Amino acid sequence: MGRVLGAQVIVQPSTLVMLALLSFLFASASGATTARTLSIGALLAVALMGSVLLHEIAHAIAARSFGRQVKEIVLTLWGGHTSFESSEMTPTVNGVTAAAGPVMNLAIAGLASTTMAVTDLGGVGGAVVSYVAWANLLLAAFNLLPGIPMDGGRVLESIVWAITGSQHRGTVVAAWGGRVVAVGVVVYSIASPLLRGGRPSLTSVVIAVVVFSILWPAASAALAFSSTMLRRDGVNAAGLMRVAVAVPYTVSVHEALAAAAGAGAEEVVVLGADDAPAGRFPTDQAQAVPEQARPTTSLQSVTTPVPRGAEIPAGAASDVLIPALREWWGKTDVWVVRDRETVVGIVRLVDVLAALK
Repeated sequence: MGRVLGAQVIVQPSTLVMLALLSFLFASASGATTARTLSIGALLAVALMGSVLLHEIAHAIAARSFGRQVKEIVLTLWGGHTSFESSEMTPTVNGVTAAAGPVMNLAIAGLASTTMAVTDLGGVGGAVVSYVAWANLLLAAFNLLPGIPMDGGRVLESIVWAITGSQHRGTVVAAWGGRVVAVGVVVYSIASPLLRGGRPSLTSVVIAVVVFSILWPAASAALAFSSTMLRRDGVNAAGLMRVAVAVPYTVSVHEALAAAAGAGAEEVVVLGADDAPAGRFPTDQAQAVPEQARPTTSLQSVTTPVPRGAEIPAGAASDVLIPALREWWGKTDVWVVRDRETVVGIVRLVDVLAALK
């Protein structure tokens, strides 16, 4: 439908379905559905979608103010979303960009309310402006609820992120908030009429179920992803490694075992002529060599080759381990762990894979 701030504005076909449905609901709310009420209903539906579009444009403006490229603004069956460049995100960028949408709705509501207060606008025009004020107030209130996928959830995520230093921890908190909101909508829709001595209407129950079916899966998906990433945040090479000691290839099995015992190591890394790791073996494998034969037995008899370059820094976390796992899987079963220039351990790839699952 064109471009705003360099971003494509896309209207999905399902949006037209929602426009038609809203037009009918607004038209039938007064009782009789006529050409006039359908026209007014269509006007109100367009006004609502226009408010949603301005909400999304506000996200785009905020993103651009932080130097982010805005890719697209999309109107969908259930509202809309704005896609922008999100590398190297910070709590401030995330929170301010999320809050911009509801702030726009509050500004529209304020402008519409002011227009009604300073003019004698009546008739259809007055009804539309009054509706715009209330609709935007409700849009702002709903989007500020503290749970994913609402904007308020992203604001909560950013606050927790700023306090804890972990975006995933913030997402977990906001995702649980989204689950609470989803359940709260259903409970309110059913319990509120009952407490007043009435019965929940079919419309309110259907709306509550639809809202729940949107909020719960979105919050659950965010919770599952960030819970997994939080577990991965604690994965590092130093925590998974088996302590190792490095010895030159020229020593005997006896000397290698003595070096391992002195270092408290359970693995031995064999260095080649250029001091690069060339092989390794566990100490229990070398202990299978008869004790009297160890001083004259070379390491070749117990060593398993290690491919050149199969090394990982001791401080490597999941962001390093995952790409390395993709690169080395099927080529080796271990990495040599170095702390700066010193060999300190061996990490088995199967242990890394199990820790990252």
